Amino acid sequence: MLDKNDRWFVEHMRGLLDRDALRRMRAHFDAVEAEAQASRSAPHDADRVAIGASTDAFRLDPAWLDPWRDAPPQRVARLAPFTWMMYPPNIRHITADAHLVPWHQDIGYIRRMPRRHDRVITCFVPLEPDPAEHATLELAIGRFPGLDHVPAGGHGAAIEGRTFAETVRFELALGDAIVFGDHVPHRTVRAAGRPIDRRSIEYRFVAPEDALPGKDYFSLSDRRLVRRDAAP
Repeated sequence: MLDKNDRWFVEHMRGLLDRDALRRMRAHFDAVEAEAQASRSAPHDADRVAIGASTDAFRLDPAWLDPWRDAPPQRVARLAPFTWMMYPPNIRHITADAHLVPWHQDIGYIRRMPRRHDRVITCFVPLEPDPAEHATLELAIGRFPGLDHVPAGGHGAAIEGRTFAETVRFELALGDAIVFGDHVPHRTVRAAGRPIDRRSIEYRFVAPEDALPGKDYFSLSDRRLVRRDAAP
């Protein structure tokens, strides 16, 4: 179980998701990517694709929930009390330097939203057979306030002019995840001597009591899409 008040934690969760489920999802990713990314139904879709992110049509595919539908209870319990997943998740296929996300905190993006969650955690799941051979995340260690963010290189929120004394990168295997709080500065970095090419999913979770009325979530306990009732 995670500490809801710790907004600076970073954890390498080994074997969080089933490898075979992720292999099937990766095959599905390859099968539907071209058509889904060509579908520009939302005003921001073109901007998302330009930075290696995904269109709404790609993100809304229910297949991205499959690894969680049959996950053993002892695995999903590792994320408690953050048991409601924000739907849809963020899907990425990065292939160029412009897709590398600069230093930021997720709170920097949350602040830009018209309706803001109080606390969010991120679960970064790579879909490559050997994630260590591909671009990954670098994360800063320490207790940071919500830092100032500005748009940069097509990315909506970035920390500029700041260095971090202690950082960490993890050697991930398929099925592993990096889980961290919304005040953790992080960025995307290349694997040394390797191409950038990487497919991944970023699942974000909230505690049920922090869910926003009228928004869709996937409940890890109920294994289905849910909504919090609007306040009377």
